[in-house]
Amino acid sequence: MSNLAITDRPGAQWFPKAGFGIFIHWGISSVDGYLDISWGMMKDYKWSPRSCRPEEYFALAKKFNPGRYDPEKWIIAAKDAGARYCVLTTRHHDSYALWPSAYGDFNTRIYMGGRDLVGEYVKACRKHGMKVGFYYSPPDFRTCGAYMDYNGWQPKRDDEIPPVLEQYEQAITKGQIYELLTKYQPDLLWFDGGWQHLYTLDELLALQPDLVVGRGGGSHFASSECIIPTPESYEQEFKGKWWEYCGELSNCWGYTRWDEYSIKPVERLAEWFTQIRKMNGNFLINVAPDSEGDFTPLEYERLAELGEFVKSHPELMPQWP
Repeated sequence: MSNLAITDRPGAQWFPKAGFGIFIHWGISSVDGYLDISWGMMKDYKWSPRSCRPEEYFALAKKFNPGRYDPEKWIIAAKDAGARYCVLTTRHHDSYALWPSAYGDFNTRIYMGGRDLVGEYVKACRKHGMKVGFYYSPPDFRTCGAYMDYNGWQPKRDDEIPPVLEQYEQAITKGQIYELLTKYQPDLLWFDGGWQHLYTLDELLALQPDLVVGRGGGSHFASSECIIPTPESYEQEFKGKWWEYCGELSNCWGYTRWDEYSIKPVERLAEWFTQIRKMNGNFLINVAPDSEGDFTPLEYERLAELGEFVKSHPELMPQWP
């Protein structure tokens, strides 16, 4: 990706020095235990243990109320593993927002009595010196859902979406991004899908000047998802740029019972970590909390094992302020 932006803001220069971060995919899909986050509502989606109709998926919001949610426990485990930043899915493609947003009707303001899961996460990160990253999905599988085919559940009618409904969807998205940046002031905003039609980079930085923005054209870093760059692709796409590899600790991005005992071995994670760090990329590995808001015992165990590897190979990590 050649059209990356460059920022000389002092508060953003931590990113190429971070080396290692923890991705956290979490949301209403965890209630079911067999649906991958968002994609589980796609008919016959092969990477989810099961799939369901969208109305069944969205109804999970009524049951999502994590009783053991303690993000400080997450952050301590991440820090002990050697991570320097975390990235939480504040809203995935299913459009459920983990904070009491004033925009839209699919968030904790409506379904969880206003509990602010994002605010609790930010507080824990700040307490332990962890850089705060937010994943945010501009794509929305719900607001214009009557016109989506969901991979075959219903006819595809996206060319019939009324302009006023499309404008409403964009207003929700734009408003929520504004809330995230002004209310919580994150260090990183990690977009999964196009955002450039909503904000310019300058507009985002006007709201949070030291923000690191990814991904896509005009953002600050390149990204490789689940693919370790070859020497050739590294030379062509990543060398000399800020960049990050993101991958799964298990088989799905979100929590599933299928994955509780299928966590990747530490030897493989260490191999990936070494490859990425030798190419000066950040290694962002995903962990998926369950419906109660906790990592599984095996995930904690694997993070600890990876942490021992990181500590025993200080030459792989950049100097950290």
